[in-house]
Amino acid sequence: MRFLIPIALFVVFIALAFNLSKPLPDTGLNESFLPKANVVRYVALGHEATAAGLFWIRGLIDLGESYLTGKEYAYLGHVGELSTQLDSLFYTPYYFVGGITPIHATDTSDYSVMRRAHRVYPEDWRLALYFAIRLANGPYKNYTEAAQIMKPYSNHPDTSIPEYIRGIHRSFEIGAMQTEIALTTILEDCLKPEYQGFKKSFYAKTFRVLNYSPFDTTANAQEIKEIIDAVLDKKVHPQYAYDRLLRLQKQNKKSDEE
Repeated sequence: MRFLIPIALFVVFIALAFNLSKPLPDTGLNESFLPKANVVRYVALGHEATAAGLFWIRGLIDLGESYLTGKEYAYLGHVGELSTQLDSLFYTPYYFVGGITPIHATDTSDYSVMRRAHRVYPEDWRLALYFAIRLANGPYKNYTEAAQIMKPYSNHPDTSIPEYIRGIHRSFEIGAMQTEIALTTILEDCLKPEYQGFKKSFYAKTFRVLNYSPFDTTANAQEIKEIIDAVLDKKVHPQYAYDRLLRLQKQNKKSDEE
């Protein structure tokens, strides 16, 4: 009986927190109310981790219902934020929010969740990668921060980190550069022995820098691949490749304008 009374009080406090909380921004969806973290802390009586779990479970239930009904559930980031504010070591929301949030989503409520994830679990390269990709593809195209997040894993002692993850910061760095500097960097990397196994990565980087679609099958797109191949095989001088790639960019831009 002595254990049931605190549990009953805790449930009552959580209910009060829901009733006293302000609604989330109206998007025309029938969403649950989320209380402020400081309100929950005040009424949780030291059971913040339990409260975090309860809110997260409710968020997953609402998400599951959205899949069944076909309605959008826009507040997973908000639920993850509340849950990890209450218990910063709660790993599941970080992994779930990072993995399920669309990389092009305009709602950036997941950003603060993933920044906390990177701060609390700095050794977890998967969480870092989720956030870096989101930053690079989100509404602000923040390649600089994405590169900063992934750079420490380039020489990390953890041998389980794949080689392509160790070099991915380079892609984000190139994304933050002006076209001419980015092209020069790509061509310099093509000559480095440690990057010789990343031919497809060089294709993708060059396409992005020159504003070509990764699915482009035109003659110009094919020529870009051939130029990169030639530089990798040391069959052409990087300066020739640089000049030709810039001309291909201008041709692509002119074609778009027409």
